[in-house]
Amino acid sequence: MSPKAVRHTILFGDLVWVALSALAAFMLRTAAPWDAPHLQLALRGSWFLITVSAIAWVFIFHRLKLDGFYGGYDLPAMFSQLFTGIVTLVVLLASAGFLLHRDSSRLLLFSFAALFLALAFAGRLAARTLARRFAGRGRLHRVLILGKGKVAQELAARIHKHPEMRWELVGFLFPSADDVVEPILQSGQASRLSSLGIESLLQKQAVDEVVLTAPVPDQGEMLNLVANCRHRGVRVSVVPNHYQLYVNRPALLDLDGLPLLRLAEGRPALFHRTLKRGIDLAVSVVLLLVAAPLMASSAVILRVLKGRAMASELRCGRGGRLFWMYRLNCARNGDPSSSLERWLRMLSVSELPQLWNVAKGDMSLVGPRPESEERVKRYSDWQRQRLVCKPGMTGLAQVQGLREESSSEDKAYYDLRYIQDWSLLTDLALIVQTVWTILRRVFRSPARAHPALESGAKAAANPNEFIELLHADRP
Repeated sequence: MSPKAVRHTILFGDLVWVALSALAAFMLRTAAPWDAPHLQLALRGSWFLITVSAIAWVFIFHRLKLDGFYGGYDLPAMFSQLFTGIVTLVVLLASAGFLLHRDSSRLLLFSFAALFLALAFAGRLAARTLARRFAGRGRLHRVLILGKGKVAQELAARIHKHPEMRWELVGFLFPSADDVVEPILQSGQASRLSSLGIESLLQKQAVDEVVLTAPVPDQGEMLNLVANCRHRGVRVSVVPNHYQLYVNRPALLDLDGLPLLRLAEGRPALFHRTLKRGIDLAVSVVLLLVAAPLMASSAVILRVLKGRAMASELRCGRGGRLFWMYRLNCARNGDPSSSLERWLRMLSVSELPQLWNVAKGDMSLVGPRPESEERVKRYSDWQRQRLVCKPGMTGLAQVQGLREESSSEDKAYYDLRYIQDWSLLTDLALIVQTVWTILRRVFRSPARAHPALESGAKAAANPNEFIELLHADRP
């Protein structure tokens, strides 16, 4: 099933949930019996809510990519984005009702939002369950990756994360300098063959699509390969070189048949920076007042236990400007010395003093996490783009599981995606996702990484083992 078909199916289901949620909210508000006459009355009374919600949801759905499968169906990301979208929908409904003099009761709106959130979330869970259950049944789309290394590994991992695509990874073909290709397939073949023999290999393995992740040394042979694949009905896809540059969706230009990918401007506009700063200041002051008793009591206990309540670290902010980042004096590396420290770290209470950094203007609520001066000095020009905006208490890289000890290159990819595609809705979704992550950390042990991702480095040396891991864990 293509990604477009998945999006359209989920969107159609959402529109059905909109209508059902509006009718149910109206019936609950009026406490009417669930019979045909009262359902007809509810339909007439909720037509405005249904119409405006459906129109607004189509826009919100595409803006926030709310199909639930985007990003490999990460549950916290799906819930937080869905929650953010529904909050936005309620705001738009209230605004439309005010402008058009069609006021709806707050109880009706909140009931509608709660029902819609529950139905939409359940619908995505059901869609994911069905996708996993039927992923290995029937005729699958067999895919062969031409290439090796990090790009090929990432492509293989993403294929595994998207069962709704119904793709089956056949294996890898490695191009080499002497125009010879070594097949690394499930069957364990180890012989080497010339690129002229690839077509027979594709036919023998019943390959439906070839994905090029690395250039073949002989461009003429590559063109012949593509031509023969198309002649045999085998699709050919290409991962663009330096795909990491496309931190958000680039614009595709067709210049007389020459495809150009235009990268978006990466520097936030002045208006966006001003708006973000105003929200940061207002929210940080409120949260400081709310969290003050918790921070104060934790600081007193830490002072008694360790002799020092607070700690500060010199970090680099926007443009490389140095500032002192504050936190509670909890051990960050190694085992904590007390259960209190363990809970303060688990609940991220130890990071709450950074709200003062946000109020001062050194940091933002959401953004790239600040790093030390020594680490920033080793930045490449690509990684230095992280410094175009203020660092944040949480960010896209953090909700993806990257921590302070993770490489700056890995974090830069996600941080630049955030900078390029910034919006208030994105910030709200990341905050909700951060809360979800903290709650999940408390109520259950951290999930073990998928074997395909854990074996990334091992795959380069032993691709057969990587393939076996991918298929062994298939539902």
